Amino acid sequence: MDVRGQLVTGPLQDVSIAYKNRDYIGDRIFPIIDTSDPKMNIYEYLRADWYRDEAQIRGRGGRAQRGTFKLNPIPYNTKEYAFASEVADEDRRFAASRMSPPLQPDQDAIELCADKIDLSKERRVAALIKATAWCGQSAQGEDAEGLWAPPGATNTFMTDVEARKETIRGATGFKPNVLVIDAGTFAKLKMVDEILERIKYSGGEADPAKITARMLAALLELDELLVGGGIYIEDKETKAGAEFTVKNIWDNTATKGMAFLFHRPARIGIKVPMPGVQIRLKYEAGQIRRTSTWREEAEHQDVYEVAEETDIIATGAYLGFMWKDPLLT
Repeated sequence: MDVRGQLVTGPLQDVSIAYKNRDYIGDRIFPIIDTSDPKMNIYEYLRADWYRDEAQIRGRGGRAQRGTFKLNPIPYNTKEYAFASEVADEDRRFAASRMSPPLQPDQDAIELCADKIDLSKERRVAALIKATAWCGQSAQGEDAEGLWAPPGATNTFMTDVEARKETIRGATGFKPNVLVIDAGTFAKLKMVDEILERIKYSGGEADPAKITARMLAALLELDELLVGGGIYIEDKETKAGAEFTVKNIWDNTATKGMAFLFHRPARIGIKVPMPGVQIRLKYEAGQIRRTSTWREEAEHQDVYEVAEETDIIATGAYLGFMWKDPLLT
């Protein structure tokens, strides 16, 4: 960032333009556990021990039928993710000039660093979902064969979701209550005839422009529908800074969409089932994200760094179900 080089003409002081993802959903998918232990196990009670009907009649003077349960350790190992940005003395000095752009160099640097951590986490949550074999599936989920996109009678969205709600309940005893879909799939679903008719029948307004995620969640009898609209790029920085290819974080395959149905607990704790969890290591003063700064005298600048130490793991594969390619086969 060269503030001096921008002092060419007088800019508007109350207007500037910045691009970043507005909504991240990763923290709303897997619950967060804050801990001071970087390496530990989460223990899973095996399903079969709790659903096996083994109680029998005990005769007089006899002993009761006996049994026990088994535990499965799920290890985690947190790693620190960090990003830093520098603010030169001259940038700070010239930002106060009457002819400078409306910049706040120190605040801008911290916000940039924090957003890099959020973007990294969003991609790691999405990658874990795509790589996990949910509910007996292979990794990357069941192929929806593009059948959620057609607006006519061939659309299978409602029947697919209802069927897999039963799949998860039948495997765990818990009903799924949250659906994640990518932004492209959500946009197409709002134009599906069956969905529009159902919303109209329930007293809503069957206008695709006014259909919300909350309305679609209510139609499916779910607590929440999360729309993943985050994007990212992998291109290296260019001189112009404008040539890049956008990728959707929540696409399984480019432009083909994805969806993930799962059970999200109301809280986390002892004997609470959950499909995945985010382990977050607390820093020295108890903060969950560290923002630090240091001086580089030779360069006449300050550096700001934001860091967070996390591990994101799958803990209950039978509590989720994933579809790939709902838009295109």
